[in-house]
Amino acid sequence: MPQRIIRDESVALDDLTGLVSLTELTSSPDQEAAYAALHAQWGPVAPVEIESVGDAVVPGWLVLGHQENCHVMRSEAQFAKDPRTWRWNQEDLLPPGTAISTFAPAEPRPASFHHDGEERRRLREPLDDALAALDERRVREQTRDMCARIIDRMGESGSTDLVRAYCQPAGFLAMTTLLGFDLETGGRLMTDSATVVVGDGDEVAAAQARVAGTILEHITRRRAHGGKDLVAHMAVHPNFAHDGEIAASAVVPMHAAAIFLTAWITQTVHLVLSDRTLAARVAGGRITLDGALDEVLWRESPIAQSPALRFARNDVELGGRLIRQGDALVLSIAAANADPAVHSDDPWDEVDNRAHLSWGTGLHRCPAPRQARLIAGVAVDELLRNMDVTLHVPDEGLPWAPSPWVRHPARMPVTYRRATMSGTETD
Repeated sequence: MPQRIIRDESVALDDLTGLVSLTELTSSPDQEAAYAALHAQWGPVAPVEIESVGDAVVPGWLVLGHQENCHVMRSEAQFAKDPRTWRWNQEDLLPPGTAISTFAPAEPRPASFHHDGEERRRLREPLDDALAALDERRVREQTRDMCARIIDRMGESGSTDLVRAYCQPAGFLAMTTLLGFDLETGGRLMTDSATVVVGDGDEVAAAQARVAGTILEHITRRRAHGGKDLVAHMAVHPNFAHDGEIAASAVVPMHAAAIFLTAWITQTVHLVLSDRTLAARVAGGRITLDGALDEVLWRESPIAQSPALRFARNDVELGGRLIRQGDALVLSIAAANADPAVHSDDPWDEVDNRAHLSWGTGLHRCPAPRQARLIAGVAVDELLRNMDVTLHVPDEGLPWAPSPWVRHPARMPVTYRRATMSGTETD
């Protein structure tokens, strides 16, 4: 049936009040029910609070439907990545200290993340070429070695928060290794990247400056001495006009690792430790670890909402709603993945189904799904093969990370000991 069109010219996004916040949705104990309630009230496109600072509320349209998300992701002519298109940047409405300005600054950074058209292509091509040139066997070996070091640092047995002790460093340090950094430098970058993602004000600016300085020095060394890492490949790519473009392009996968890979590894470990059915299927060989990673992307998408906002170039109709020129749109990956339109009543139809949008689609699709999957798979495999881990869930349940973007337990209290026998590898 044709969708009912809601054309209420009096409804302007900035005039709406009492909006549900992205963080409230992402950290809800029952996220699927929270999305369903929002969809029932507004349809596949709903107004939300992106962020609030003091009395100021930054609003946006949350795209819930799978079809609507695909349309926005694939329609660069209608929905821009360039944050200068956002009315809140054009009219200087963002109050100081807003975290969203990290992802949607008034002036775009010289990376493909913030550009469209030919400029996007020019800046994206070097990253795609560098990723394609990576030796995946070497990436696997480096990731295993790095994970083994983290496990060794944990000791033979004990109790810890597995998110902080393993999942976060495993994802982030694997990515900084791909960029060519040693583990000590990677550790410093991890601290600063976390500040950039969740900090505010002067803290963010100082962290960004340290990250930029470290990367610029690394670019100079790699151009002089060469290497087999991402930065070494990008440092000599003819598309880049200056080192600032190389640095900005290197920062994108690094910050993505800080939030996405941590969340994916954490969610997978959490489900394997807490879901006896899934754990039995993995242990019994009825589902591969790779399949378990995909099941996580479907059931508990680590990226709840994409921080890569889109902005309406003109007034446009989407999901039966009028989106005004300059409005911000937030893509809800978790809601799109749960959309009944992409699921079947037959469970066999779901086997190896990768129609989820965790990698995005269209011209701005994630450039590194293969490398991210490899890193996440090795990280989970190394932990499960080398550690006997018991998850301790308090009566009130595990708290979810208070983030507008990623969904994973904020903490995973566990006891652990070194495994006496190693299982077979999953490569």
